[in-house]
Amino acid sequence: MASVAGCVHANGTNACPSGSGEASQVGKALYFQSNEQQNSIVSVPIGRDGKLHGGMVTATGGMGGAIIDGATNKPAGPDALSSQGSVVVIDKYLFAVNAGSNTLSMFKIDEADATSLSMIGEMAVVPGDFPVTVAASMKRNVVCVGYTGAKAGTSCASFTPEGLGPMKQVLDIELSQTTPPQGPTNTLAQVFFTADDTCLITTVKGDPNTNKTGFVSVLPFKDSWSSTFESHDVRSSPSGTAVLFGGVSIPNTSDLFITDASFGAALLSLNPTTDNVSLQRKIVIEGQKATCWAAYCQARESVFVTDAAEDRLIEISEDGSKILSILDLNNGDPGLIDLQISGRFVYALSPGNDTTPAAITVVDSFQGRQIQHFMLEKLGAGKRCQGMAILQ
Repeated sequence: MASVAGCVHANGTNACPSGSGEASQVGKALYFQSNEQQNSIVSVPIGRDGKLHGGMVTATGGMGGAIIDGATNKPAGPDALSSQGSVVVIDKYLFAVNAGSNTLSMFKIDEADATSLSMIGEMAVVPGDFPVTVAASMKRNVVCVGYTGAKAGTSCASFTPEGLGPMKQVLDIELSQTTPPQGPTNTLAQVFFTADDTCLITTVKGDPNTNKTGFVSVLPFKDSWSSTFESHDVRSSPSGTAVLFGGVSIPNTSDLFITDASFGAALLSLNPTTDNVSLQRKIVIEGQKATCWAAYCQARESVFVTDAAEDRLIEISEDGSKILSILDLNNGDPGLIDLQISGRFVYALSPGNDTTPAAITVVDSFQGRQIQHFMLEKLGAGKRCQGMAILQ
């Protein structure tokens, strides 16, 4: 297998970084949520060497939650929310969903200490059931939440330095679910904005066992600077996809890179005129079991993906044409979920399970090796932890 190597040819593709500026960036702190009954944000400082150390825990004021695993009929864990982006950082603000109390929390990040969070105002009540994913736009001053219970859909609110405005539903998505929902299939996976901040993307997983088709929703803003959306979205089920999950918008293109738990990932093309989404490339990952999370690496112009049941990182070219590298971690984690990237460093969360503790693996993508396996037990994180964000 090819390793993630810097300045060498990996699987025939030049893997040198695109620029030393992006490569040298190191984030200030990493955040994820405990997702326990009393939900909390865990804040971990990032050192100049990219490694994690210490950490603080701050209550969100809300409750965590867990979907019902369709295979066991018990609360899921790991991957309790079956989503990407349950925590997001933008500028000096952090937003986190509380799946068990149908609320959204907003925090200000202290400029002197990035692990110190102060809640701003009151939690916003989400007009739906079981919120699992959040996206925020600083340009638009709008934050959107996707929820996937009995009342499923997406709602958005304005935000200011004083806090959150009221949530208003912008999408109604009929899933015929319960609260908590049964999954992981037939649930909402992620909300995120396109790279140019013109559209809100919502991914919904299909269920191959019941011939239920998943789709990508595209909801445009009304104009260049408005925080108001058009009245209707456009929904597409790209040919060959089945269980669309976490995604990223590729910078300077109209392409969406979205994982599909049934085969690996897909590069999708968003038509800026019709807002339809179509399949451009299908990326089949050999031996994959549940490829569900994706993060874009600016320094390498590539996308890294993780698998809930495989302890490895896979790097794919941003145009979806090649699997650039596969790094087997072999550190005892049962699998990886949410991941984030800062400069050359990749951070991947493993919630563990009933026998293996939660941990974050730090990888130097240029050297193609794990540089740290940071254990999370001391910070109170267990198999329900989810979401990941970085303050750059």
